[in-house]
Amino acid sequence: MRILAPAAADTGGVPSGNAQPRTGPDVARLQARIDQLAAHVQQLEQERASLRWMAGHDELTGLANRRLFHALAPELLRGDDCSPAVVILDLNGFKPINDTYGHDAGDEVLRVVARRMAACLGDHLVARLGGDEFAALPRAPHADVPETWWHEVAGLLSAAIAPPMEVRGHTLSVTASIGIVPAGRSADLLDLLRRADRAMFSAKRHAKATGRTGITWVVSTESGDHTETYGPAATPAPPPGPAAAEPAVACRPGDPVWVHRSGARRAGVVESACEWAALVRYRCPNGAGTMVDTIPTNCLTIRAEADPYLDQGSSAYR
Repeated sequence: MRILAPAAADTGGVPSGNAQPRTGPDVARLQARIDQLAAHVQQLEQERASLRWMAGHDELTGLANRRLFHALAPELLRGDDCSPAVVILDLNGFKPINDTYGHDAGDEVLRVVARRMAACLGDHLVARLGGDEFAALPRAPHADVPETWWHEVAGLLSAAIAPPMEVRGHTLSVTASIGIVPAGRSADLLDLLRRADRAMFSAKRHAKATGRTGITWVVSTESGDHTETYGPAATPAPPPGPAAAEPAVACRPGDPVWVHRSGARRAGVVESACEWAALVRYRCPNGAGTMVDTIPTNCLTIRAEADPYLDQGSSAYR
């Protein structure tokens, strides 16, 4: 590219008689200046992109922040046919970690919880609202799921948060109080958030009143509130007998298992699992129909006996 002198530019690109052409050193200096300005522009664009990202994301965890959550959630509520739900989650026992081990340890706990929530909920919107409070907008996997699809989401989220974590040479754990509001046809985000927040505080009160240290969630629906508690450490041991001597199950999807609860066992099939808990479809107490729940693995044992109804689709009996 030829660089013209200002005088040449004034004459339509043709140097005037008394204009001096650019020498090699002049051209080199101008080109260096152009390269310098181009690099500066690129740096400014990168800084602008970084500032835009920081404006919508939590610096500590990398999740969406309150501002981005409020910006994205209304559109998702209006345009989603898969029954979204609003989730508010608040950690229990977080302040003692800060007080005992320092804020660096507390920050690491928040990062671990954030990673576990993001991994559990996949591409659904997850945000840190501030402090140890998080929000999410999970969606049903497809349009024709049962109305209680949120039960599976709450169970999987609880199981994901529950395992202890290694932080700066210490084994730490936190529990959570979760409020969930199925959105239904409502697109009023502020109202859904208020209801989810009330449900979360109901979960906290329930946990304190019962003395349960596990993760508690309350689902607020038009027909009332539904309360559940997930607590691996508080779950009763399997009943005496041959099954009690069997080790805890290393679960895989499709495994036939016994679910041990309240001194009884019920036939079940594993839907999905992690190291600490499994989502299990199992027989109702009266034997009529099935239910799905998150069960700690220390309450599951291998089931050798076939169940004609449950095992039709189980890989273990194919």
